[in-house]
This record gives sequence, C-alpha cells and structure tokens, in this order.
Amino acid sequence: MEAILAFFSSYFSYWPLVCFCALLLAGFNLPISEDVLIVMSALITHENKSLLIPNYLALYFGIYISDAICYWLGGLIAKGVFKLKIVTRALTPSKMEYIAKRLEKHGLLTFIVVRFIPFGMRNVLFLTSGFTGLPAHKFFLFDAIAAFLSSLSLYLFVLYLGASVKEGFKVIGIVLFVLVWGIALGFIIKKLIECKQKKRLPCDTNNTASTQQQAETDKKDNM
Repeated sequence: MEAILAFFSSYFSYWPLVCFCALLLAGFNLPISEDVLIVMSALITHENKSLLIPNYLALYFGIYISDAICYWLGGLIAKGVFKLKIVTRALTPSKMEYIAKRLEKHGLLTFIVVRFIPFGMRNVLFLTSGFTGLPAHKFFLFDAIAAFLSSLSLYLFVLYLGASVKEGFKVIGIVLFVLVWGIALGFIIKKLIECKQKKRLPCDTNNTASTQQQAETDKKDNM
C-alpha cells in the first residue's frame, strides 16, 4: 500500500484531475466508488501535504457536478427522452417511492442522511430527485450542503488516522488477494471436473448402446 501511495505522490501530481474525471463518470451511474476516491485522496494527501486543498477541491466539485448529472438524467428519463439500462436499473419502484416520500417530508435532512449511505443509494436519491421534479434550486442547495458535510468529514477523518488506515488497507488487500485466488482456483477446478465429465459421457453412452445391442442380440438368439 505504501509503495502504491508513494507512486501516486511522486508521479501523479495530476491526481486531482484524475479524481475529478472519475467522479464525473460516476454521475452516469458507472461503478466508481466516491468513498474509495475520497480515501485514496486523503491517503495521498497524508504523503504529500501540498495536495491538501487541490485534492479536496477536486473531490468536492467532482462530487457536486456528478450529482447534478444524475439529477439531469433523472429528469430526462421522466420526460421519456431516452432509456438507459444502467440508470433505470437503479430506479426501482420501491427505492423511488421511499426516496420521494423522504424528500417530500424532510428535504435537506434526507440529502444529508443519504449522503452517508454507500452502495448506490446516493445516485438513487439524485435520479429520483430529477425524476420526481424536485425544483433545481432546492436540489443544488441541499446537495451543496450535504456533499460538503459528507466529503469533508470522511476526508479529514482518513487524513487524521493516516497510518492506521494504511494498515487497514494492507489487511483488506491481503484478504482480497486470498479471495480472488481462491475463487480463481475454484473456477479452474470446476472447469476441469466438467471437462472430465464431458469426456466420460460419450464413452458411457457408447457402452450403454453396446450393452443394449448385445441384449437384443441375445434375445434374438434365444428365440
């Protein structure tokens, strides 16, 4: 982990730009984790303090514009302009109904709470906001406050922990390494077993056919 961070800190002085662009892509509901980018930015900042402000500004404005893209997509889908599977998949009726009720009752509080919930709930909130016609001025005000609170708190938290978080990432990396190789090995073993079964099947079929033919021949001889 330290080697990776050192690499980024030494050669990727344009990390803020990379992070900003990745967050924009996340606005189209691509599987790019906002939280992972915040953690990586904070760890890089821990190694290179000169990136403290550039990294956070890239995070905040990337998150804010990404959320606006989701809101815009939700509005287009509501108007029937287009259908995008990767977006409509997130807009399940149950999720939309739940978010719409919370928006109507609590507004800003809903944005703040959902911003601290990972696993796709944020994009569902923004898509639903556009789909249900939440006024743009409310959306941009609510999201500006909620994005600032959630991103800054995680950024400062990871920055404060520093070395402890890196140790945690090492453990996670080892676990993921073992899991990936375990899954790969299991897949290979499964395929080998399937291949062996396919090779045996024609032989078994031929043997069965031969046995049946021999039985019919014996019956004819007996007659």
